[in-house]
Order: sequence, then structure tokens, then C-alpha cells
Amino acid sequence: MRSKIVLFISLILTLFNGVQLFAQSSGSNNGPPVPNTNRTPGPPIDASLPIDDNIVFLLIAGVALGVYYVYTSRTAKKKAA
Repeated sequence: MRSKIVLFISLILTLFNGVQLFAQSSGSNNGPPVPNTNRTPGPPIDASLPIDDNIVFLLIAGVALGVYYVYTSRTAKKKAA
């Protein structure tokens, strides 16, 4: 089991090291790209987004999902014993 954990961790570290190489510039005098000044602006500041309109329903759904998982885990433990 320990060898699988060591292999997994070394594989993850190797993959992350390779990803960092893609983020480097190709030359010593090349910097980040120049920003595009001709792009269209985002939504206006006064635009209202419906983030808080239905937050109560999201909380109720989260509580219901938590109750469902607790109920199924307790019934599974009772059947196993």
C-alpha cells in the first residue's frame, strides 16, 4: 500500500512540474503579452444579477441532501451489523 501512495505522489509532482514549464516565456526578452485595448467591456456596474434571489432554496436543497446521506449511511450500517 505504501508503494502505491509513493508512486501516486511522485506521479502528481511530476505532472505539476511539467505544467509549470508551459507557463514560462520562450525567451529572455519576451514578457507577458500586451493587453488588447479594443475588446468590448463587460456588463455595466449597475447590472443586477440574480445571485441572492433563490439562496433559500439552495440552502434547503443542501440540508435535504445532507439528511439523505446521513440516513443512507445509517441504514447501511444497520444492515451490515
